[in-house]
Amino acid sequence: MSARAERGFTSCWGWIFYVGTGILVAFLPLGTLMAAEEGVPIDRKTVVQAALSSHPLVSIAYARSRAQTEKVGVAQADYYPHLTLSLDQLFLNSAFVGGVFPDYQPIAPEMLNPTLTQEITAFGRRHFRVRAERFRLRSRKEELAEARLAVSFRANLAYDQLAMFEHLVRGARKNEEDAALHLRMAQERLARGFGVVTDVTMARLLLEKTRLERIRQENALEKARADLVYAMGRDTPVPYRTDGSPRQGGPDWPVDALTAYALRHRPLILAARARDRESENRVDEIRTRNYPHLSLFAQGFLLWGVPATISGAPPGSGLFLPTFQSGVALSVPIFVGGEILHDTERARMEAKKESEKTRLVRLRVIRNVRKLYDDLETQRETISLDQARYDHARENLRLVERRFSRGLVDGVTAVDAETEVLTSRERLIADRFRLSMIQDGLDREIGYFRGF
Repeated sequence: MSARAERGFTSCWGWIFYVGTGILVAFLPLGTLMAAEEGVPIDRKTVVQAALSSHPLVSIAYARSRAQTEKVGVAQADYYPHLTLSLDQLFLNSAFVGGVFPDYQPIAPEMLNPTLTQEITAFGRRHFRVRAERFRLRSRKEELAEARLAVSFRANLAYDQLAMFEHLVRGARKNEEDAALHLRMAQERLARGFGVVTDVTMARLLLEKTRLERIRQENALEKARADLVYAMGRDTPVPYRTDGSPRQGGPDWPVDALTAYALRHRPLILAARARDRESENRVDEIRTRNYPHLSLFAQGFLLWGVPATISGAPPGSGLFLPTFQSGVALSVPIFVGGEILHDTERARMEAKKESEKTRLVRLRVIRNVRKLYDDLETQRETISLDQARYDHARENLRLVERRFSRGLVDGVTAVDAETEVLTSRERLIADRFRLSMIQDGLDREIGYFRGF
């Protein structure tokens, strides 16, 4: 075949390939869209609300908060009078109210004993106990807020992760289709005598590589769906797919402002501070055990079953006249074997430990905010480079298509240019979702809760 005939055949074959590639590319978005429509659609708001309403972490934190509310009520019960009623069965054979039972014969009367006690003052012990329980309640409420923040963060993260892998699966499937087309073209060129065996071998390797990548991305997509179901607090697997709900942006402040906001609003830090105050009140409550205790008491006695010869009651009644006693009791601890001293020192060490734990939480939050802020800036620069790479790939595809239509480049170059556009576009989309995930993490670290 002459050089002119070969060039003509190559140009004709290039035109046919260009048209076929254009038709395939025209139909590929429809196939990709159909693949993307697989699954049950769900929006971001539904995911977050389902997580907040049914995730076990929120339920556990809520139960702890309610239990601590009851503990506060238990501590406050010391402010109110205590009334008890006891029924006693007595067996007596001794002197009684100044007399002696006839012939020392035992009797078995019953006694009804109502008792009323009212604490007047414990010189601060009751006060510090109630304050400690209230600070523990405040800590539990902040822990509930932290649990809601964490669950909301994980739900948003799972949603963004699923959306990212949906796009990556689309890209992987398109890359596999392009690689298969590349292989067919290489085989046809070899059969026509215009190609080499090396092109076919490389095309096969490319197809296997893209097929493996597609399998990996599909597996990652299924894992992301499982993570979304878990983040929603549900135990029934559902093949969800995202509907493209946008993320509500958080504050875009300098790193110092974000750090200051975190120290004021992060529930984790507020809970630690409340535990500090609780420990301080525990120390005061134990120390006041050395102080006196003043209380009021009133006690009554009502006996029956006592013979009338002893009780002086009318014959046949068998009822002893009711009596009562009341007074004020002052108790002062003198020596309890050093128990209060050791308990006080132990409580002080516990308070110091809680203080250091709070400091550690502050340091960790400050570090995480700064690291995430740096990651955010890096990811923004990465997206800028991705956008530039995508623009260059589109411009390159436009030039290649123009040269391909004139027979100046082969089909392999055209397919590679198309694949580069798709890959750069999917990389840009994935990095945008990664930016959203970093923003989710930063919002959580500063304690910013997005409502719907």
